Amino acid sequence: MKFEIISYDVWGNTRDGYEVNAAYHTGHYINIDESTSDRAINRRLGIQGAYWDGDLEYSLYGASKRNGKPLLELRAVTE
Repeated sequence: MKFEIISYDVWGNTRDGYEVNAAYHTGHYINIDESTSDRAINRRLGIQGAYWDGDLEYSLYGASKRNGKPLLELRAVTE
């Protein structure tokens, strides 16, 4: 499946929590399938320490394993 990489403007901190202030289309895409591991997604994106949650048919949300800070969204592209 093809996903667009959505970047986030995030407010907050570890103690008080995080909030996504804005999300931005990057115009960059990644192909993944249901058997792709979190580690493989991170390698393809050039990031470390993220876990991914969500529904492959809609969006996957990446957050830091260390503190839960939202990092990126992978939004499914329907063609």
